[in-house]
Amino acid sequence: MPRPPLLPLALIAALSAFSAAAQPAPSPVPTAPPEKIDPGPMRPEEPAPPVQPDAPEAAKDPLGVAPNVFAARIAAPWEGAAGKGFSRVIGVIDGDRQRFYVQWLKEPDGAIVETKELEDAEAAKLTFGDVRAEASDTGVSVFMDTAPDKDGIRDTWVLIIGEPGDTRFGPATN
Repeated sequence: MPRPPLLPLALIAALSAFSAAAQPAPSPVPTAPPEKIDPGPMRPEEPAPPVQPDAPEAAKDPLGVAPNVFAARIAAPWEGAAGKGFSRVIGVIDGDRQRFYVQWLKEPDGAIVETKELEDAEAAKLTFGDVRAEASDTGVSVFMDTAPDKDGIRDTWVLIIGEPGDTRFGPATN
C-alpha cells in the first residue's frame, strides 16, 4: 500500500500554525476583585446560604437576650387551670419609652402560657428603675420605683400578679 505523501500534510500543518500566529491575541478580559463580582440573582432551586452568627458576638451573649431588654425579674410561682409554673416581669426599651410585660411560664419546660403587656397612660410617661418582688398567699406584688425626679423623690407603682392573665397595675398607696 502506498504511503501518503508527507509534503501536503506538512504544508497543511504549517499553514494552520501560521494563520493562528498571524491573528492578533485577544485583549485580556479585565477582572474584578472577588468582593466586587456580582454573583447575579439566586435561582429558586438554589437554597439561600445559611447565615452564620457572628462568633464573637454570640460568645458575649450565649443566652441570646435581646439588646432592648433592660430588666428581667422572676416574680413568683403560680398554679391554675393551665397547670403550674412561674411568672416573670420583663422590661424592654421601645424607642424612647419603657414597656413592661408579665409572662407566665409552665413547668417543667418553661413554655410560655401567656404574655400580657402592662398598659397605663400615666406609667408610660415614667421611667422605672428598681423592680422588686414580694410573694404573698394570693400571688405576688412587684414594686416598681420610678427614677428620682429633680428633687430626688421617687414614686412607687405596684403590680399584682396572679394566675395567667391576671394582673393589676397602678400607683402604690400607703
